[in-house]
Amino acid sequence: MSSSARPTKKAKKSGQPAAAGPSAIDDLTALTTAQLYSLSAKRHRDYSREIVRMAQEERDRAHVALQEMQSRLERANEHLEKMEENSRDAHREYLDAKNLLIRVRQSSNSTVPPMNIALDDSSVEDILGIISKKPSGNTAASSGKSPGGKKSQKFPYIEDILVSMAKSGQLHKGTKLSLAECHLVNKKDNSQFVNTMKLVEELWTEEEELFLRSSREEIEESMEEAKIIAETISLRCLTKLNEFEGREDPTPTNHQKPSFVSVGNRARRVFIGRKKGDENLV
Repeated sequence: MSSSARPTKKAKKSGQPAAAGPSAIDDLTALTTAQLYSLSAKRHRDYSREIVRMAQEERDRAHVALQEMQSRLERANEHLEKMEENSRDAHREYLDAKNLLIRVRQSSNSTVPPMNIALDDSSVEDILGIISKKPSGNTAASSGKSPGGKKSQKFPYIEDILVSMAKSGQLHKGTKLSLAECHLVNKKDNSQFVNTMKLVEELWTEEEELFLRSSREEIEESMEEAKIIAETISLRCLTKLNEFEGREDPTPTNHQKPSFVSVGNRARRVFIGRKKGDENLV
């Protein structure tokens, strides 16, 4: 019985495989779980790579934007430097005009008592203000129509004539002031014009003459300086006439206007007095 049972057991071993045991199920479960983890890790890796790619693209865009901002900043700095340079140039031109005004006043005051004109940062504007506030006689002189009275408003001032002749280019050609022509002056007033210009030729400095005898283009570019110099010469004429006439204080008064007719008539008396040897006028 025992011997016949053994072949049967062997037959069982060599026949159909036995059903999977608990260990095989555990192994299959572990394999499946590992595959799921691998798939999940692969997906997570792909997602991470996509996030990294997007981050790199964002970084590249930010880098391009930063370069553009840097370029704009550089252009803004260049523009600012140009503006600062222009501002420095304008300030230098202002200082040059101010220094020129100082030299003009010093030369005019070398033989004349001080005119009590304070020189500060607004001196140029003050003088230009005097020019703009004075009545203009250009219309009356050019049209030949002049209302009665108010002679100070009837005729143009010395500075107007000087600037007009400088702009016309006559002075640049070397023409003497007394021989020049000005459209602001009527022919009937030519004698006063000649006497006024002779007085100016006596009183203007070499530096002022050189400036006013510049070319038309240079005068146009430096019109404010030309007006300042012409105004200074005009004031100097009044001061010297007061000195020639023996006034204790030669500083021009408010009612004294530098019209070429008034100055020309006074200058004529001075010239006549010189010829006659009048000591009060020498």
